Amino acid sequence: MNKLKIAVEGCCHGELNKIYQSIPKSTDLLLICGDFQALRNQADFQALNVPKKYQKLGDFQDYYKGTKTAPVLTIFIGGNHESSSYLQELKYGGWVAPNIYYLGEFGSVWYKGLLISGWSGIYNKYTFYNNNGIEMEKLPFDSSSIRSVYHQKLTNFIKMYLLGSKSDVILSHDWPVGIDKFGDKRTLLKRKPFFKDDIEKGELGSPLNEILIHHLKPRYWFSGHLHVKFSANINHNEKQHKKHQQLNNHEINLDLDFDEPEPKNETEVMTKRPKLDKNYETSFLALDKVGNKRKFIELIEIETRLQHPSSKNSNLYYDRRSIAINKIVETKLKKLKLDPQSVLKSLASLNQFLPIIEEEISKLDKLNDDEFIVPENFEIIAPVEFDGKLKYFPNNQTKDYCEKFNIPRLNLESSDAPNDDVS
Repeated sequence: MNKLKIAVEGCCHGELNKIYQSIPKSTDLLLICGDFQALRNQADFQALNVPKKYQKLGDFQDYYKGTKTAPVLTIFIGGNHESSSYLQELKYGGWVAPNIYYLGEFGSVWYKGLLISGWSGIYNKYTFYNNNGIEMEKLPFDSSSIRSVYHQKLTNFIKMYLLGSKSDVILSHDWPVGIDKFGDKRTLLKRKPFFKDDIEKGELGSPLNEILIHHLKPRYWFSGHLHVKFSANINHNEKQHKKHQQLNNHEINLDLDFDEPEPKNETEVMTKRPKLDKNYETSFLALDKVGNKRKFIELIEIETRLQHPSSKNSNLYYDRRSIAINKIVETKLKKLKLDPQSVLKSLASLNQFLPIIEEEISKLDKLNDDEFIVPENFEIIAPVEFDGKLKYFPNNQTKDYCEKFNIPRLNLESSDAPNDDVS
């Protein structure tokens, strides 16, 4: 039996140095649940939805330009306060700096026998129902698109839903709606009394994540966003609580996000450890943002799968199923122009796409295992000293991924430009 020592962090907000200083040197892996803020230069502020009084370049630039190196493999998802144009350039995931890996809008990777999946952004009712993911927001962002760019779209929800129940760990920025019923709600409300109204209306968190946590049944689900530590445990064999049908419009207003007194931060080890290959229980954990007296880090030991090739080395591996899902959704499902409301009313209809996904996986199974090692092909593409009008810097990693697995290339041109898909 092999175990990984994992550090989980809530919201980063550019405070990488403090995070790395807070974890033991023996840590095998760091997972960050959003608001990473991979700001490469001053121009990236044009793609960051943060009030000017809170804007700061943060620690990331040093890791991007190579004056510092992440001391442990770091995997993160995006939240609602991100350098959105940079993350758009890495839609399918990639290295934002050496040893720091972005999972993408949707992604799934293997590390040392552990399958880590997740999706970026937060839920917004209006965006979800009025933009089904066919058209992506483009630079220059206005006051609306700088927000909707990080709102979760139907296509990425479908990708997550089609993953099946194989993931050991799932990362999301916002919480699943209703997760409060599976933990110590009284203590949660003592710390955050203003959550009460949202909880009573079924609007604390994402209804999409509520669907996914009960459908995917991962061993662990980690989140950030609400800036408080909260743990819960779901026994999937027990009768589930009535699902909330309301789809909320909940976003945290950073202007109201002050440092409140909480118990002194300490790194802790979770004692509840779901058994390997038993998708009966999910341990949920949300953590705070970086700050004094804030519980933003937790250490967890997780049992891994010795049969996967990644267990034999320290390489990051693409998950074959996620590759197949990316290809099918981007080439076939997008053309169907699915209606969000219809999909949510009949989730079982998505099962019709499982056979063609399995067919794609069978093609990938013919490749050598080494073909799925994530290449360490990070390059500094956007200049560090740049303060002009923000533009896209097409990323070599996205190009290589799409060409290797025959996935439509990312079109960052204006909406009236010709489509540059791979045939």
